[in-house]
Amino acid sequence: MQRPKCPSCGRTMKKNGKTSGGKVRYRCAGCGASTSANPDTRAKDLRTALDWLMSKDTLESHRLPARTLQRKCELMWSLIPPVPRDGVVHDVLHLDGIHLGRDAVVLIAVDETSHVAGWHVARNETSAAWNRLLSRLAPPDMVVCDGGGGLLKALHETWPETPVQRCLFHICMNITQLTGKHPRYESSRQLRNLAIELSRAHDRKSVDEWGVKWLRWEARWNAFIDERRRSADGRERDAHERLAKARRMLRRLVVEDQMFTFLRFGDMPTTNNRVESLNSRIRAMLRRHRGLNLERRIRAVCWWCHQHTVSPENCEWLVKHAVTDERLDQWYENAWRNAPRTMHDQTGMPQRYGTGIEWNDFHRSTPWQDSN
Repeated sequence: MQRPKCPSCGRTMKKNGKTSGGKVRYRCAGCGASTSANPDTRAKDLRTALDWLMSKDTLESHRLPARTLQRKCELMWSLIPPVPRDGVVHDVLHLDGIHLGRDAVVLIAVDETSHVAGWHVARNETSAAWNRLLSRLAPPDMVVCDGGGGLLKALHETWPETPVQRCLFHICMNITQLTGKHPRYESSRQLRNLAIELSRAHDRKSVDEWGVKWLRWEARWNAFIDERRRSADGRERDAHERLAKARRMLRRLVVEDQMFTFLRFGDMPTTNNRVESLNSRIRAMLRRHRGLNLERRIRAVCWWCHQHTVSPENCEWLVKHAVTDERLDQWYENAWRNAPRTMHDQTGMPQRYGTGIEWNDFHRSTPWQDSN
């Protein structure tokens, strides 16, 4: 067992019997100071828990007994690591979210060195959730994203001057989802080949060559894609709906001018591979420690993001300053008390007494008996 340090001279204290209550007494051989306070092992326990979480060991394969390791992990599961505010203007930020089932998503921002710049836990990938993450970060020189889940709206509201580069690989996958991997029509096969070439574009020459092929494809197949048919309900629809949808998507991306933003800068990425790589490592961690409930999975992802920032705080600092469950409950309670008394509480907390409408106040399960 770790022996405490003397509060007066800093030397290591020795055991000196027990108190009347049965606690071990420690005495300093240098200055003679005596204390019965147990040594603070929280930082050491947190370090042990984090090392286990980031490793490939299970509870059974770890060097410590399973029960001992579970006891040391209790502190980690009761803390929420703080999100850093570095204020650094990055060259590029990769934005994406990792979904934990249907009830939670962790939005992550990764810089050009594959370090986590920030994260935010939300229920869904909405523009409001993305705004909360972006508001904590300095606007970078360029953003790389897949363009889904309200992210583009949040970027327009929070970082209106920041150029956006859409992930070319995601565009290729979106087109492949519409055409299929083995298209039947020649037009669909050519469009899928164009999508594959788009994902490999990396300089001005390859982009210009792709643009010429895209215009040729449009000129050749426009009349075919514009064909209409009448459905059973009498309405006219596109005869080739999926192909027409893929064409509209590419046209919109060309008009938005977000596919080739990387050409304005120097050596900039065209895909979201950095953040996708981090997402795969996070999912591998969750698979190794499968069986965690949703709350612990969220905290495991937050701890992983914290440990992969540029300069994560040490365990001694985290034990004192990380957000605890009691502090989080207090924040929710304060938000609930200060929230307006409306039927639909914006904080998600239960309604207070007297603020909601009781169904039984206006309805009866039995016929009304008139006393007259």
